[in-house]
Amino acid sequence: MIFVFSDFGVNGPYSGTMRSVVMRHAPDVPICDLMCDAPDRNPKAASYLLAALTREFQAGDVVLAVVDPGVGSARQGLVVTADGVSYVGPDNGLFEMIIRRAEKVSIKVIDWMPDDASASFHGRDIFAPVAAWVATDQAFASHPIALDARFGPAQDWPDELAEVIYVDPYGNLMTGLSARSLDEKITINAHIVSGARTFSDVSEGSAFHYRNSIGLCEVAVNCGRADKLMGAVIGSTVGVN
Repeated sequence: MIFVFSDFGVNGPYSGTMRSVVMRHAPDVPICDLMCDAPDRNPKAASYLLAALTREFQAGDVVLAVVDPGVGSARQGLVVTADGVSYVGPDNGLFEMIIRRAEKVSIKVIDWMPDDASASFHGRDIFAPVAAWVATDQAFASHPIALDARFGPAQDWPDELAEVIYVDPYGNLMTGLSARSLDEKITINAHIVSGARTFSDVSEGSAFHYRNSIGLCEVAVNCGRADKLMGAVIGSTVGVN
């Protein structure tokens, strides 16, 4: 299966055209839109979110991941194979947490580029064909690199990120922290919230933190919006008390 993870959103031609290239090159491989609203132009936040989603993948799967504010620059394209799953996308830290948390990892730099590749849409013109070729065991120009040759700044990122990394359509705040004990308190913009098991365990309008479905610490308001209540956005600092 090929999973697509991007910050393209549902409007405009970007998600559809990239997906169509994958389907044209690998018509017999199922394709799934994992996320098209990953943190906007934010490879760091997206790295923690993508790593939390690995429970959905199995050995042999391919993840086409594009959060690429540096498209067209000197940054390289990568195929990262981690615990049997291949990740295709830019070398900008997007795969840092995948690499760091995997037991077995190899990295290849993508050397292939079509003559007519757009300088602003490598997702469609480079990463989508390569993802399809990886999924169908077809060759393309590449070369291996050592793990420490990947995007340097990302290697200094913390193992867990004490920030909001995603705001879902309900205003719930996913953090880059693993789920906390319900006895701990979480602070966002001076709002202190206690832990609860799930929404129905607190009264309407009450804020709480909980273990979300992918194992992260998430802050929500029962029948309300935590982002509005706390004035929180992606990048807001999360304190643990």
